[in-house]
Amino acid sequence: DRAGVRMPPSRVVTNRDDAVRAASEMGFPVALKIASRTITHKTDVGGVVLALGDALSVASAYTKMMSRIDTLGRGEELDGVLVQKMAPSGLELFVGMTRDPQFGALIAFGIGGTRVEIWGDVVFRIAPLTEDDADEMLDAIHARKLLDGYRGAPAADRRAIRNALLSISCLALEMPEIAEIDINPLLAFAPDGGVLAVDGRIRIEHAADH
Repeated sequence: DRAGVRMPPSRVVTNRDDAVRAASEMGFPVALKIASRTITHKTDVGGVVLALGDALSVASAYTKMMSRIDTLGRGEELDGVLVQKMAPSGLELFVGMTRDPQFGALIAFGIGGTRVEIWGDVVFRIAPLTEDDADEMLDAIHARKLLDGYRGAPAADRRAIRNALLSISCLALEMPEIAEIDINPLLAFAPDGGVLAVDGRIRIEHAADH
């Protein structure tokens, strides 16, 4: 949020009652997602439940989620459960950053969701990005037609996507302790609709870790 990439209202809770209370306060529908420093792919362990429309659904989903995680023997890896306001549908994109020993901060962009691993449609540029760099990244992916609207789908807000890339580029340069950033998905809406980061992961590497 402070870097300029909006996120939906979210809150981490550690029990069922607090999950229900958080959902009620932010308004339905909501999503539940496990919060863990070690479980990267939440869907693989049943750690994501979407579109919960009332308090009873939230309570039930929370209980079932905790049961699944405990059955897998990974309960101790949880920091809690993220209650998040559901976002409207949009084009799923991937924005990330990694640090290369030679080139420094590399900004990544591509199609997001589960397709990022299947398609591998991701391009990289060295930070700091210029506006031209960001625009070139949008046009460099194979699935760039999706950004312009494909088979009746609305076009994506290219200006907002470009600004998100520039924001992550600035964040990477201003905070060298950030080793990696993965925003997946970054939802892009119709022109002037902006973008919304609905899931993200940041890895911090302190000086003592080098």
